[in-house]
Amino acid sequence: MAEKKNKKEFRAGAYAVFAAVFVAVVLIALTIFAYTTRYTAFSPEKTAQSYVDGIVQTGDGYNAYKTTLVSKSAKYGDFVINAYMRPYINDGDDVKQADFVGKGDEKEQKAIDKVYSTMYDYYVELLNTYTWDDYDSFFKNYFEKLVQVRHEVYGDEYMDTEYMFGALEANVQSYADSLTGTDEVLAADNKTVLAKATKGKYQDNFGDDYKLTTTVKEIKELSSDETKAYIDEYSKRIKPVAENGAKRADELGVKDEGDNKDKTSMVDTFAALDHSKDISAVAEVTCTVKDANGKVDVEIVVPVVKIGRSWYVDNTNLSTNPLYLGLK
Repeated sequence: MAEKKNKKEFRAGAYAVFAAVFVAVVLIALTIFAYTTRYTAFSPEKTAQSYVDGIVQTGDGYNAYKTTLVSKSAKYGDFVINAYMRPYINDGDDVKQADFVGKGDEKEQKAIDKVYSTMYDYYVELLNTYTWDDYDSFFKNYFEKLVQVRHEVYGDEYMDTEYMFGALEANVQSYADSLTGTDEVLAADNKTVLAKATKGKYQDNFGDDYKLTTTVKEIKELSSDETKAYIDEYSKRIKPVAENGAKRADELGVKDEGDNKDKTSMVDTFAALDHSKDISAVAEVTCTVKDANGKVDVEIVVPVVKIGRSWYVDNTNLSTNPLYLGLK
C-alpha cells in the first residue's frame, strides 16, 4: 500500500490573523514614516538639518523658508501673495490679455520662454546680490521686474498670482538643474529622446558621482537667561520689518477699496512676522556639509526657536552664504 502523505490544511482563520497582523505592521511603519517626515518641526535638529540640506542640494533658498519663522503665521504661498504680489495683481475681467494667451500655440510658447529666460538671468543676478537671506529685496525686485518683462513681451498689463508663481518657481527649478544636471527624458516609446541629459555645476566641481551629506554635529539649548536675551535681540531685528507694511503699501499704491482689503492684508502680513512674544525656547544647531572627495567642508550654526510644540529656523539671525555652493 502506498504511503499516505499528510496534507496541510488551509486554515482560513490563521491566515486571516496573519494577514491582519501583516497589514497592521505595514500601516504602522507607513504611519511612523509619514509622522517623522511631516513632523520634522517637532525636532530642532531635524528642522535645522532640513533647512540646510534644502539649500545645499539644489541652491533652493526659496522653498527653504517653509521651515522658518516666515511661515509660522500663514502658509508660505499666502505670505508671498499678501506681502509681495498684491501690488502687482491686475487680473480683473476688464483687463485684456494678449490675443495669443490660452491658445497653446507656438507664439504663446515663445512668449513664455522669453519671459522665463529673461527672468532667469535676473533671478541669478538677485541670487548673487542677496542670496535668499534678504527675501524682502528678492521678492520686491523680482516681481517688479516680472511685470515689466511681461509687458514688454506680451504687450498687455495682465498679471495674476498663478503667472507670478509660475515664472518664479520655473526659475528656481532651472537654477537647481544648472547645479545638479538633468536626466535624459524619453517619449512613451522609450526610444525617442525628448531632452538630453545634462551635467551641472556640481558635477564639474565635485565629480560625476558627487554626494553632499548634511549632518548635525551638535546642539546647544540656551538657558532661560540666554533665551530671554536672544528674544530681546530678535525683537529688535524684527520690529522694523513687521512695522513696515503700511509704508510699503503706500509706496506701491496698495489701498483698501470697498470689499477689497489689499492694504490691510499687506499690513497684517508684515505685522504677523513678529513672534517675539511667542518664543519659549531657543537652540543653536551646528550642521556640517561634506562630500566624499573632501572638496566640500562647510560648517554652519543654525538658530532655531520653539513656538508651541514646533521649532522654526530664525531666518533673521543667519547668513546662508556658505551653503550656496553654486555661487562659489
